[in-house]
Amino acid sequence: MGWREDTCLRDLDDTVLIETTCIRCLHTWLQSPVELLLKVDHRNIMLDEVAKNLSCPSRDCRHVGVRIEIIRNEETSGFVGGMP
Repeated sequence: MGWREDTCLRDLDDTVLIETTCIRCLHTWLQSPVELLLKVDHRNIMLDEVAKNLSCPSRDCRHVGVRIEIIRNEETSGFVGGMP
């Protein structure tokens, strides 16, 4: 089991973006978890189920099955300090 089988779509924050890539045509697009929750039937769907059942929005492709990556939009700061 990987992280996609352990993570529900509703568990993701609003600051997260989901980068999806079509397996066939390699078309890439970004979606928020809220946009995906509007498309699915139930709230407890796992990310692996989303990846298997999401179709490509490209007019020429419409293939079902994508690769999902999580992009966090949080600001990170490095360690500021040091040894005296």
